[in-house]
Amino acid sequence: MTVEHPGAEPVSTREEPYEYVIVGGGIHGTCLTNFLLSTGGYKHEVIRIVEPREALLESFEQKARQCGMRTLRSTFVQHISTDPFSLESFAEGTGREAELVSTDDYPNRPTLDLFLDHARSVVDRRNIDECHRRSRVTGITAGDETLRVETSGTELRANRVVLALGLGTRPTRPEWVRSLPDDAPVAHVWDEEFRPETAAAFDGETYVVGGGITAAQLACDLSERASVTLLTRHELETELSEADPHWLNWDRIEREIHTLPPGSAARHELIRSARNDATIPPYVERRLTDARACDALDVRRGEIACAAQTDDELLVRFEDGTTATNVQVVLATGLDPVPDHPLVERVAESLSLERGANRFPVLDDRTLAWRRTDGTRSSVYVSGALAEPSVGPFARNVIGARRVAERLLTPPDRGSTKGSQTAPRGRS
Repeated sequence: MTVEHPGAEPVSTREEPYEYVIVGGGIHGTCLTNFLLSTGGYKHEVIRIVEPREALLESFEQKARQCGMRTLRSTFVQHISTDPFSLESFAEGTGREAELVSTDDYPNRPTLDLFLDHARSVVDRRNIDECHRRSRVTGITAGDETLRVETSGTELRANRVVLALGLGTRPTRPEWVRSLPDDAPVAHVWDEEFRPETAAAFDGETYVVGGGITAAQLACDLSERASVTLLTRHELETELSEADPHWLNWDRIEREIHTLPPGSAARHELIRSARNDATIPPYVERRLTDARACDALDVRRGEIACAAQTDDELLVRFEDGTTATNVQVVLATGLDPVPDHPLVERVAESLSLERGANRFPVLDDRTLAWRRTDGTRSSVYVSGALAEPSVGPFARNVIGARRVAERLLTPPDRGSTKGSQTAPRGRS
């Protein structure tokens, strides 16, 4: 049972542990919950999504709007519903077929608005909001037979916890930013308070720093209202998807990734080389080309070596010795690695969980349970970028959430005495 207090976080009076507490209400957390409710047959009252924002998917939408995303890079079959063709049916049923954008030699991709509206329709249809607890997880510790999930309001007990944390929380900033005052016109696209419309109102040149899809989309978006230069360290590289589509095949993941030692550097190197990071898809490249042809945007190779705030203006010096004054800089330089997330650090330490190369969790490949340092399976599972060593190059993408959901619904090996788990309760 949950008691609601107006203007305050709900206070749990539930005596039995939740079957699943999912940390994070973005694409991954919402998708996993939908699969547990729909395919797994779990009841709403035994699942909790702990997410500090007011609404599920709010963080994903905010980031998508902040970087000027118009369409998803993923195809129309990659979404939070259990039915691969649900989004296509939703588009047809609402007369929005035109929002399934055609792509040369690739399946259609949805617009951002279509993707979000479809996702919200799934949330509404499955009443997934009933599982949402507006709070923040601060730690996870071991109870007698369950996990204690510490939140900013109270403590929950759970048989299983899934960390669905996204890509990370702290924007990555170059060294030269640290010497600047707080009011300098330098922002990061993933800053909570960053808004493209505010950046576009700047009276001067805006430099967008980065060489991937986020930087390119943002530069194109801002160039419609402001003078923009995209500053990139390398030649822009074009790739249609985040990795070769063959990596969508779970058999290939088992054959090429799971045969390498868990937690090994070899796994990470294979996945790193398979991902098309710091690339832009052809349709964004065309937007850049069109903007440059209209003199609305410039693309420059190089880096900022240092910067100084003088007379209410920002002066930047580039590595080639040239300078620019009265500029604004918007960083699109990514987020710190998710294994460095403070919660990941605390959970690994408190539960004695094993970490491998680059401090990623060492998982049981079949169930995605995070292994303890003694080799047994814990009751903590991971999704998103944290699961890359087992789920492969598409782990952080929408399809990665579906793959994790399938693993969660796969029972542990029968007859195994290692890492025994509580039998699922609370199913319909």
